[in-house]
Amino acid sequence: MNILLAIQDFLIGSFQTLATVIKILIGSGFFIKPSNSYDNENCIILGNGPSLNQSIEENKGRLLDYKLICVNHFAESAIYDSIKPQIYVLNAPEMWRDDVEPFHYEKGENLFRTISDNTNWDIDLFVPYAAKKVKRWQKVIKKNPQIRINYFNSTPVEGYNLFRRICYNNYLGMPRPHNVLIPSLMLSLFMKFKKIYLFGTDHSWMKDMWVTENNEVLLHQKHFYDQETSKPRPMDHLGKGSRRMHEVLQKFVYAFRGYLEINEYSLSRGQEIINCTEGSYIDAFKRSKVLS
Repeated sequence: MNILLAIQDFLIGSFQTLATVIKILIGSGFFIKPSNSYDNENCIILGNGPSLNQSIEENKGRLLDYKLICVNHFAESAIYDSIKPQIYVLNAPEMWRDDVEPFHYEKGENLFRTISDNTNWDIDLFVPYAAKKVKRWQKVIKKNPQIRINYFNSTPVEGYNLFRRICYNNYLGMPRPHNVLIPSLMLSLFMKFKKIYLFGTDHSWMKDMWVTENNEVLLHQKHFYDQETSKPRPMDHLGKGSRRMHEVLQKFVYAFRGYLEINEYSLSRGQEIINCTEGSYIDAFKRSKVLS
């Protein structure tokens, strides 16, 4: 039986490695790497979870001691221009793709316009390499000379451990980026931050998910900026349609497993990820209630 399992693991690893090579050749950009390096500096990734307001209030006197990384629709919040994050990470393809439902198209248009209009300080904006071919959002962002556009390879990397490490070290991809936190963490590691603290990474969606009488899976994703106005919606496929329950849960599996892989990778590089989000469902990282 052990021999059969070993053969099975070998075949799965070989297939995943080969599939990843093909995906990299097709979808990754070569010679792409973060232009900034922050050796021995610390950062805070500001997730958009409901707990973020509390975390910022409790630590507002110390935020200037860290580089701040915000994500997704953070620019639409009231605190964006008050804390002035230095790094902005976008990930969801429906923000910039053209072939999405009107709801997502308009939401993406508003986001890029808001980022461009509301940023009056120097900031690095990171977007997936696949977005480079779409000029619509670039025209909006390039109106603001204080925003520097950076690209990263969001290609999902799977396969043998050594192969994955080689891909990561050469910025060719990352664990499946089913959540914006995954590219935010990987970019933080690539930029050589010594300690990476997490605020607002609640990830407690499971308690806000249910199935209607029409067998529609709804997810109420509350954020720190819309807790009173957000509404439950189906989880879509790249801005179109809706996912069934097993597809939603599979997406969660990819994200939580990805965090374990990222934590292992960070420790191998002598870097540390610390989750300061009270009540977070993420079980991969060291926890702390205070910044150090």
